Amino acid sequence: MLPSVVFANESLAEPIATRMRWHKVPALSVAAIHKGKLDWTEAWGELKIGGAAAGCGSLFQAGSLSKPVTVLAALRMKQQGLIDFDQNIETYLKSYHLPAGRQTDAQPVTLRNLFTHTAGITPGGYAGYPQLQSLPTDQQTVRAETPSNARKVEVLTTPGTQLAYSGGGYTVAEIALQDQLHQPFEQLMRQWLFVPAGMKQADFTQPLPSANHTSAAFGYRADGSGVPGGWHNHPEQAAAGLWATPSDLSIFLLEIWKGYRGESKIFSHASIRELLAKPVDGHAYGFRLIGAGDQMFITHYGGTVGYRAGMTINLSTGDGAVFMSNSDSGSDLGHEFLNAMSRVYHWPEFREEQVRRKALPVKALQSLTGQYEFTQPKVKVSVVYENQALTLLFPNGDRYAMTPIQGAPFEFIHAATAVRISFAGNGADLRLSLYGQTGKREVTTVP
Repeated sequence: MLPSVVFANESLAEPIATRMRWHKVPALSVAAIHKGKLDWTEAWGELKIGGAAAGCGSLFQAGSLSKPVTVLAALRMKQQGLIDFDQNIETYLKSYHLPAGRQTDAQPVTLRNLFTHTAGITPGGYAGYPQLQSLPTDQQTVRAETPSNARKVEVLTTPGTQLAYSGGGYTVAEIALQDQLHQPFEQLMRQWLFVPAGMKQADFTQPLPSANHTSAAFGYRADGSGVPGGWHNHPEQAAAGLWATPSDLSIFLLEIWKGYRGESKIFSHASIRELLAKPVDGHAYGFRLIGAGDQMFITHYGGTVGYRAGMTINLSTGDGAVFMSNSDSGSDLGHEFLNAMSRVYHWPEFREEQVRRKALPVKALQSLTGQYEFTQPKVKVSVVYENQALTLLFPNGDRYAMTPIQGAPFEFIHAATAVRISFAGNGADLRLSLYGQTGKREVTTVP
């Protein structure tokens, strides 16, 4: 595999095991999909450092891949007339009710806007709970009551007006499905998706049953240290509670592909087309839509403490892939795997960034430092000069060392993630472009 950023005349392809060591990822498990069939699976590394070898049947936390799995199970319930995606969610909620907020009778919270992250619900994800720590009920989670460590669920913006990723919204949907169908969430998912689709190892049970512990990969932080106890538990099942294998998730993707073609035995052609009919800012029910026309890949990534995963499939060709890893730095390795798949199978998307370094004098680099404010969304990032280079500092503490590259006068790239930034203007009018947004410098230096 190659790094995500290839510097001209510098980067060489390396064995997967070498890239795993570089990223400090103990185990990587993958599945390759080609022309609508599972082409091959493979696993490398160890379930825990010094432990048993990882295999294709090893379980990993899927993180936010739990969300589209939940959506597709609910889609089958909708096909059977058991739920209505456009009904006021209060129709289904019995054990809990949303506090008054920006929702109205005319613009209520619904399963549809919960699943599309447009319900206006408190944004953000979940940190999970260390082993032996008490787990909250779903109702305690959304109310932020002890022992929950989550933010209270509130309707902060008018439903249906903007996209805002919300794990809490999926917990509200989880409560609604259980209240309406009178079954635990893991049983609903097994009945409505796992058994019909043939996903034999996928499981939403929390905590993970002890019988499955020997096949579970232990989580690791980006610095190589292990997650205490092996992993965190996620009672927020619909948002982040799935354990699975790449083979399970390949089966899931292939059923969506078959449904898109009108060939699935469990998803109707109309329901899959409806799922993708009205994307919001390039997203459809949490899936990122990458590409266009007959080269559209639907893609989703997931992460919990110590785990990173991703999956994608081309709805026209039936080509795709899944990766699952047991490290916080596994997403970078996973993207390298997708890039390698793209080269081998000749995909039009997911390719390494090809760049050339550019030398800039120290004074030029130092002139770009400062704090930059973005308005949409309202956030501040900092640029500092350290170790003879610029570093981009995000509000969550992430630090990206940026390399100057040829192109615009002041264009930079982060070698591990391919995140690009560029600068324009000067002095008080200096601006930073990042993720398609522009921020204006507030101060000229950062201590």
